Amino acid sequence: MHLRTLLHERYAVLRDLAPITVKKFEFTIDRFRDFLRDTSPGRDPEPTLADLEDLVVMRFLRWRGEHVHHGRKPSPETLRKDRACLLALSTFAARKRMEARSGEGPVQFLELKSRPPALKIPVAYTADEISRLVQLARQREGNVGGQPAGWFWSTILQVAFASGERIGALLALRWGQVDLDGRVITFLAETRKGRSRDIQRAIPAEVAEEMRPRRQGDADLVWDWCRDRNQYSLWPSLRLLCRRAGIKVTGFHALRKASASYMAAAGGNAAAQEHLGHASPSTTRDHYFDPRITGRQSGLEFLPKLDLGAPPQE
Repeated sequence: MHLRTLLHERYAVLRDLAPITVKKFEFTIDRFRDFLRDTSPGRDPEPTLADLEDLVVMRFLRWRGEHVHHGRKPSPETLRKDRACLLALSTFAARKRMEARSGEGPVQFLELKSRPPALKIPVAYTADEISRLVQLARQREGNVGGQPAGWFWSTILQVAFASGERIGALLALRWGQVDLDGRVITFLAETRKGRSRDIQRAIPAEVAEEMRPRRQGDADLVWDWCRDRNQYSLWPSLRLLCRRAGIKVTGFHALRKASASYMAAAGGNAAAQEHLGHASPSTTRDHYFDPRITGRQSGLEFLPKLDLGAPPQE
């Protein structure tokens, strides 16, 4: 059985995967296919259950880390995602005792060496950088999803910062969930990561008034990027906007980090955790607080000053 078939006909259905998660699995299978085409010429490169072997998968992960795709090598996070996807499919097939090849026994559990992820210092956009992005975004010409491009980019950036919500939930937002008079947005559980609960977030009065003239029917998407564009062209468009504004590109998630960092800087660590919807405070602290915004606490603040006398004479 092809891994793609397993994903769509069994795994995604039984695990009730969100469409964006299915896409992530597909990307991993695509790169696994490229690896097999590169290292095993002459065979059908489409990965099958028989390819879920320890040595094959480890060789793929090494190959993946050394090869350029879309102009750059994959990040450690991408490699961990690829590992996790193949491990999940293998574990599912092994537990279901699915045969790797007809008559050759079930798929075996993978034994892959794992390495804990290195914690990087979070990087967010500063308020000044977000202001510059919005000002430049308002100058964009043309239309996006039936709305002026300047309006689309200006409002989605401001709401992303104010709400701290992920870009996937923002793109799934419909006008029926937006209360412009009350200046409150409701993000539904089914559009959010984890799909566990609805949340409501306030937006500034200025943003509500900027959104008001373009309001459509309750069932219409607020920011319908995919109406006339490929879903994944959104990120290159943001990169172009950042470069023109002279800002280091760090993606949409940096808006979420900025929202949490400014709340923490005001003394709201617990509020920042609630704002992002995290179950663990360590997740918020380790992955979202940009020390340029929250401030850096030095151990020297707690150590006593040494009495060293006069400095030595040269």
